[in-house]
Amino acid sequence: MEKVALAVMRLQPLHNGHKLLIDAMLSESATALIAIGSADKRDERNPFSFDDRKAMIEALYKGETRLKVFGARDIGAASKRQWADFVLGEIKRLGLPAPTCYYAGDPKDGEWFAEVLPIRIVDRQTQGGGISATALREAFAIGADNLPVPEAIKAFLRDKL
Repeated sequence: MEKVALAVMRLQPLHNGHKLLIDAMLSESATALIAIGSADKRDERNPFSFDDRKAMIEALYKGETRLKVFGARDIGAASKRQWADFVLGEIKRLGLPAPTCYYAGDPKDGEWFAEVLPIRIVDRQTQGGGISATALREAFAIGADNLPVPEAIKAFLRDKL
C-alpha cells in the first residue's frame, strides 16, 4: 500500500516551518494531502482567504501533482476525534485517497489525529524558524523582509498585505 500523508494547516501565512513539513510529506509519501483549516474564517487572526492560502501552496509547489489541497471549515468540534472524523469524511467525500499517516509540526498538533492515524512529527518550530504566523504578519505589515518565509511566499504577501 502506498503511503498517503495528511496534514491540517491554517497557513496564515505559509512559512518555512510549513514548507519543512510539506517537503517531508512529499519526500516520504506517494501523495500529500493538505487540509487548509479554518477555510471559512476571515478575521484578524485569519486574514487570508482559502483561495489565498491555496495560491500560496501553488506558488511554492508549481506543478507538484502529488500534492492535493482542500479546505476544512471550522465545525466547532466537541472532541479531537470528532474533528479527525470530519476531516477524514471530507477526504472521502472529495474522492481523495485515504491517508495512512498524519504529519504534524509538534506533538500537540499530532494529538488531533492520534486515535485514527500513525503520527509523524516534523519539528517545524525549531527547524522551520520558530516564528508564529501572527508575528510574521505583524513584521510584514511594518516592512520587515528578513523573515523565515520562502521567497515565492514573500512576493505573494507583498501583494496581499
